[in-house]
Amino acid sequence: MNFIRAEEPRETIDLMQPVREQMALIKAHKLPATWLLQYDALVEGPYVEFLKKEMPIDHETGIWFEMNRRICDDAGIAWRGNPKWEWDYHVPVAYAIGYTPEERRRLADTAVATYKRVFGRDLKSLASWNLDAVTIAHLSDHYFMDAFGNCRDQLATDGFTIWGAPIAGYYPNRKNAWSPALEEKNQISTPMFRLLGQDPVYYYDKKFPYPDTVEPVWPSGRSEVFIDRFLQMIDESPTQAFAYAQFGQENSFGWAEMQEAYPMQMEKLSRARTGGQVSIETMGESGRRFKQRFKSTPTQAQVMLEDPFGEKAVPERTVWYQSKYHRANLHFRGEQFYLRDLHVYNDQFPQPYLEEPVRKHGIEQRMLAALDGYHWSDDEVRSGRPGKRAMGRFAVVGANGEESFPGMAGLPKISEGSTSLDADVPLSGGGSLRVSFRDRDITFTLVEMPVRSELTLLLEWAPDRAALRSVASNRLNYSFRDFDYAVEVANGNAVKLADGVRIVSNGRGALRLIMAP
Repeated sequence: MNFIRAEEPRETIDLMQPVREQMALIKAHKLPATWLLQYDALVEGPYVEFLKKEMPIDHETGIWFEMNRRICDDAGIAWRGNPKWEWDYHVPVAYAIGYTPEERRRLADTAVATYKRVFGRDLKSLASWNLDAVTIAHLSDHYFMDAFGNCRDQLATDGFTIWGAPIAGYYPNRKNAWSPALEEKNQISTPMFRLLGQDPVYYYDKKFPYPDTVEPVWPSGRSEVFIDRFLQMIDESPTQAFAYAQFGQENSFGWAEMQEAYPMQMEKLSRARTGGQVSIETMGESGRRFKQRFKSTPTQAQVMLEDPFGEKAVPERTVWYQSKYHRANLHFRGEQFYLRDLHVYNDQFPQPYLEEPVRKHGIEQRMLAALDGYHWSDDEVRSGRPGKRAMGRFAVVGANGEESFPGMAGLPKISEGSTSLDADVPLSGGGSLRVSFRDRDITFTLVEMPVRSELTLLLEWAPDRAALRSVASNRLNYSFRDFDYAVEVANGNAVKLADGVRIVSNGRGALRLIMAP
């Protein structure tokens, strides 16, 4: 999927050359493609004429839904961007959340009507770096869209943070475009796909000063090792019901920045299609297949057991699991292993700026965390130095009462059922820890350990940054943005500590965290 802008006020750049070069490469490999036009490219410049002339039958067009002067004028909304610019990238101007709900619906209606006038058919695919529930509910309910695309999780990129949303694809709820619907009555009927293909290992801790995605303008996207291992993860590793990534590049980077890696990526995509189980298809086709197969958000996984950049000294690996109730991440750094992320979802939790428009550049859009390995760590860790890292560590208490923190002795073994994912981690002291991710809960079990061995889960963080408010023996109570939520504990006893929670197995079965409300 490539998207097209007709204006770039920040620098002088040839915006047509990337479109021509991308089209030539995609056609040479006989790949389908989606071309999303920002409103300016829909009504000015050579883009529409070029696409009508050059697109093969298996390509599609759609809308890149960022605001500019032209769409605001046509919708009868005052332009609030830089008066010298036709397009302004700042959050309150470029994205729908900068406008009132009534204005968002007018802007959406204007985009749909103009698209139909220009292309002579109904709009079915639409994406943006920052879509909201008001806009997508209106588009889905009135125009029966096939697919939406929204930004991947990111930290303070382009003036906004997104954190805790699903890893691949989901049906959003009507109060929060970043959160999957739990109940059918709250579900928007068009699926949402997270844009780009994101490194599942390093992005979380913001190790690199650039976005580590498959975008060919970044070092990650230019790395053949990364692209190979990313595609291998989708093709060969356990993925549950659904695995997905979006390849492509926006034209406003210019062809010089993408000409090294774009051809390489198209070659690898072409080989992946012919050599494995990967399907290369348009955004709209992905949406139609998703709707045909899934009536609600399915379970998903990303399993990367090789370092995505080939690091040898202290390689990192990771396992992500996603359901409509929660997402979870088990991370491996060298011989160390720990829970890095736990987020839960709730249909009643509204996204920021659902009703009130944003008026500043530099915002956060975070979901409901039970463990946030980035935001709940201290400044030392977030700067890449030793400090208080937010994590879930595992301890084993022997029959003699001594507590130890085993390391990982070899690679974990991952297996999956229809909606479950098991990670068996071999322990340095013998035996293993089995972490079982299921749609509503996570269980932790010691396997082949001495009799009367007990498991302890320590959830640790910088206390002034966590959302934890109180602890009962069987319940962890949180509050974020004045919204209360909880995680329940079964077969264990929880105790609040100064810097987190200690949960000790009671020996009556697998220690269990219940993530569904």
